[in-house]
Amino acid sequence: MLRLDIEAQATLAVSIFHIGLPLDHPLIPAEERAKIAKRLSDLQERMTRAGYKYKITHASPETGLDGFKHQLKTRPCDGVLIGGGVVGNEAMSYFMEQIIDATHELAPKAKIMFYNHSVDVRAIVERWFGPRSD
Repeated sequence: MLRLDIEAQATLAVSIFHIGLPLDHPLIPAEERAKIAKRLSDLQERMTRAGYKYKITHASPETGLDGFKHQLKTRPCDGVLIGGGVVGNEAMSYFMEQIIDATHELAPKAKIMFYNHSVDVRAIVERWFGPRSD
């Protein structure tokens, strides 16, 4: 019975793709990379514990969106959260538009969320999907 409950929860879990710049991107200061990597790892763990399927993926204008598009085509996606390195940088506006276009095309029902470092990621996600568990 417990196994069935776990499988049912996994099936019902909201699936979020968090897309941001690769940590070795020139716009990310080298001295900040280890701290950002830890913050992202902690975030993924917190969001998973909170009941979300939370996948962090990286892309840039230089590497393109093929990997992200493949994920959108092959995995359920309820929402896409665009990271602060993209959202908070005016030079990334066209890249952000490409992420939005890919999401609309390949996961048209997915909510698109923007992280700008002023609000906690969980609060942003819960605005759209409500709290899961703790």
